[in-house]
Amino acid sequence: MPQVTIRKVDERCVAKAKAEAKRRGVSMNEVLRESLLRGLGVDAEMPRNGLEQFAGDSDFGPDWDAYLEELNRIDPEDWK
Repeated sequence: MPQVTIRKVDERCVAKAKAEAKRRGVSMNEVLRESLLRGLGVDAEMPRNGLEQFAGDSDFGPDWDAYLEELNRIDPEDWK
């Protein structure tokens, strides 16, 4: 894929892209690429697999968080 440089981008666009990237936990590059696709009408031509609805963070509740905390616990005995 080619790389391009865009100059003289309005600061409001940059700030909004940064905020959106942070909110979604993706790079600003990803946000800007998606914006270009949508803005140019190319997004409708992109193939979809139907799994987009499941992308991103989900809140499964405190039981799930506790389970993940247990999975992330490191037992020092395993490293001897």
